[in-house]
Amino acid sequence: MPTGATSYLAAAQLPSSHAYFTDHVRHGAVDPLLLLECSRQAETYGAHVHFGVARDTRFVLRSWSMQLPGLFAIRTRGASELTMAVGTRPLVGDRPTSRSLAYDIRLSLDGVAIGDTRIAVGYLSDSAYEHVRALRRGSAPHTSDDIRPTPATIAPAAVGRASSVNTILVDPVQFAGGATATIRVPVDNRSMFDHALDHFPGMVLTEAARQLCLWSGADLLGVPATAATVVAFDLAFTRFAELDVTTTVAAVHQHEDVVGGSTFAVSFQQNDAVIAAGTMTICPVPTSHLTDD
Repeated sequence: MPTGATSYLAAAQLPSSHAYFTDHVRHGAVDPLLLLECSRQAETYGAHVHFGVARDTRFVLRSWSMQLPGLFAIRTRGASELTMAVGTRPLVGDRPTSRSLAYDIRLSLDGVAIGDTRIAVGYLSDSAYEHVRALRRGSAPHTSDDIRPTPATIAPAAVGRASSVNTILVDPVQFAGGATATIRVPVDNRSMFDHALDHFPGMVLTEAARQLCLWSGADLLGVPATAATVVAFDLAFTRFAELDVTTTVAAVHQHEDVVGGSTFAVSFQQNDAVIAAGTMTICPVPTSHLTDD
């Protein structure tokens, strides 16, 4: 529903059960990546319906961030109502004719303000997208239909998961102050790859960062990954994450927060080049939000 020339209101009913978004051992808090997915869909819908972006346009994620100071303000039971108040603005530094927008999204859960999401997106026509992809690679990109699934090599509970299909880290290694791991291409996960893609989507990279931060941060927080969650992140994407190139993620501990959380510097690399980077903060889930599982 439009609320102004550059703003609108969106809503979603969060599922009480989902194969990916609620697959958290002992985890009663709302999944931040579910809130991110709702924000992403609200951004996509708004671009088409309110700002005239053509249906065949490719959306190129530039950056996104989330701050959830009110994540634990309520304990949800069953389906919950998410309200998203969306404001838009041109991206700083872009030409006036650039096809891009920044979305500022205020999140409320069952009427309680819990935080905000910010998403910066560029828009390309199909032909322009294909030209850019082939030019930067020197060849046509591989798609997920070309990739055979490989297993993760870490126990799901070690990264806060119950199901192995939702676990995407391979051979994580701990070092002083942080950790690194390879990211598998989870083509066997219909929530992460629900259609053919020619690169890692931002959601999968963000999930990989979450899993590595939870795994590495267990000792720092003094709680297992199953009893911790993400409360903030800020990630910028500078190159497409190719599917046919080894992709690594690193998380280096930066500082402790006054509320008991830990912030990590996160980076993703392919062929020794950084393709995305930013920060992520995790913290223990309050005992009131933990389940008996």
